[in-house]
Order: sequence, then C-alpha cells, then structure tokens
Amino acid sequence: MEERSNTLPPITILIEWENALDVDASWTHRAMRALEAELDRCSGRMSEPPRIMYLYDATRVVESDIRDTITVVAPKLADLCRLEFVPTPGLTYYKLKNHGVARTTTEFAIMLDSDAAPQPGWLPGLLAPFDDPEIMAVGGFTVLGYNNLLSRVMALIWIFNLRSERESTRRRKKINANNCAFRTAFFNANPWPDLPAFKKQCGFWLRDIERRGFRWTRTVDAMTVHAPHPGLSFLLWRAWTAGLDRDYQAMHGVSGVRLWRLGFAVWFWIKKSLRSGQRIITKGHEVQLPTWQIPAALLLAFGYHTVLFAGEIWGALTRRYKPLPDVRPAARQLPLAPESIAPAAAVEPRHAASAGRSVIR
Repeated sequence: MEERSNTLPPITILIEWENALDVDASWTHRAMRALEAELDRCSGRMSEPPRIMYLYDATRVVESDIRDTITVVAPKLADLCRLEFVPTPGLTYYKLKNHGVARTTTEFAIMLDSDAAPQPGWLPGLLAPFDDPEIMAVGGFTVLGYNNLLSRVMALIWIFNLRSERESTRRRKKINANNCAFRTAFFNANPWPDLPAFKKQCGFWLRDIERRGFRWTRTVDAMTVHAPHPGLSFLLWRAWTAGLDRDYQAMHGVSGVRLWRLGFAVWFWIKKSLRSGQRIITKGHEVQLPTWQIPAALLLAFGYHTVLFAGEIWGALTRRYKPLPDVRPAARQLPLAPESIAPAAAVEPRHAASAGRSVIR
C-alpha cells in the first residue's frame, strides 16, 4: 500500500476544448501553466508519463490553435506527458468526455476542464482515494475564479464552494465533470447520460450509481480554480438554461406534476435569493468584494436568480413529463470499446489527419 501511495499509476487526463472557446484566453493559459507545473512536481512519482488527450469539435476548432497555445504557454508540457489531439464531429461537453474515456487504455481516467487550473497537490489528491479498491469515482474541489464585480458575485452564489468551505465541500454529495477521476472500465460501462438538459448529467449519473450500490468519494485535496463566466450576456444565458435544468431535475426528483414543479420553482427562487444575499453580506470579504459594492452585488444576485426562476417556470409550463430513459446501454454504443483499442502510436503532426488524431511523445 505504501508503494502505491508514493508511486502514481498510469493515467489519462481528458481535456475538452469547448470551454476554451467561451472564456477569456488568459484563463485557459493559466490552466495550462498550472497543469504543466503540477505534472512537473509529480514527475518523479509517475510510473510512466501521463497521457493528455485534448478533445475538440473539429467543426469549430483548428487543431493547430491548440498546439500553438501549448507551445507558447506551456512548452514543457510535451516533455512531461504524451500529448494527443482528438477531433470529433460536433460533439459537445459531456459527449466529448465520454468519447475520450472510450479511447483510454490506462486504468484511471481524469476529467479536467480546459479552463480549470490545478492547484499544488491536485493530482495525488485526486488519485489517493483509489487505494480503496471499492472506490469507482472521485470528485475534486473546484472553486470559481474572479477578477471583477460580476465574477466575485458568482464566486459567492455559484454551485461551487469557496476555498474556506472545505468541510462543506467534503460533505456535499456532488461530482463535477470539470475535476474528477474514474476507474476507466467502470466509467465506460457507466458513461455520462445523454439527457435533454444542459448541465445536470453529473447529478443524474451520481444518483444512478449510488442507487446501484457503487461507491465514490469527494476529496478537498484536489483543488482547481475554474474560470469565471465570460460576461453578463453569457451569464444571463446560463441562468436561463440553469432554470430549464432545474425544472428537468424537479420533474424527475420531486414530481412530474406541473403544479408541484411550479411550487418547487417558487421555493427554490426564494431559498437561493435569501442564501445569496446572506453570503454576499457575510462572505464577500473572502473574494475581495468591497463593502461599497455590496448593494450592486445584491442586485446582480437577485437578477441572476430571477432569470433562473423564469427559465424554471417556463420549463414547468411547457415541458411534459416523460419517464427518465435508462441510459446505461449507451456505453455499448460508444465508437470504440477500451478492449478494442491498441495503445496509441506516436505519429508526426503531418500524418495526424489520416489517423483521426495526433500524438506527441
């Protein structure tokens, strides 16, 4: 057991390039530099160089853009790991991650967002719980970065906890796809579900594996700093989609009856508005929120939750209840099963297109 704790096992780190298209490039650069630094710190403990797989929508991204960013921002990354670039035909966030794990040959797969910066100790912290052979998944500790009034408000009221709230985070039954790890074979048998929701796949996935008796854990020793939302218009859109997602969650977790969902929306709006106000007033100093900005922060928080409430009401009024589909058989529909994949061979970038992926050793 001691040897396992000191030596990190072979891993694949899956990084989607979807978030990088939305946030300011400086946050993606921070994430790359932080990952490079963390792998450098852990290089002496790695049993073999980790495999980092960048997954991107080939209809929106040119591979050379990712390569050029790495070359400029984190040039040592290519020496610390095996870099691989995997184009996909129009896949989005969760589907990109499923697609990547299906191509993973290592025992463990790690999911990290392109705009999430690992903090010192992140990698060993995320892998340590797997010393228990019954643990199938590990969720890390993600906090939201901030650099202005809007991002400070969201750091206080968003779904992520603050740095100081380690114990609250440890107790939360929640896993986020931006910072987590899995036993690869287990995840390939239980991928993120394909749901008519924008960001609720993690919660439905977690509820399903718990119901079937599989064990997972949350660790606060694997922290990342996630980029803030890129501006007010983006945030308003996220509030609306979050409202639709909340109604979808209520429909399958509270009641399929429309009246109950409307009542749940009102209760959630009141609860979150009051909680946000309390956090802004009592914890604003933790994100360097000036006292004189508190009134504006309260208005922004109320506006966010009101747009979310409107989305939830719209969903409750327009969406009909449908039984939740059994999404587990989707694992057999992934393009490749792990046992059918030979270890990736190193190829030069100029040959990458014909291979469907590029690898750098």
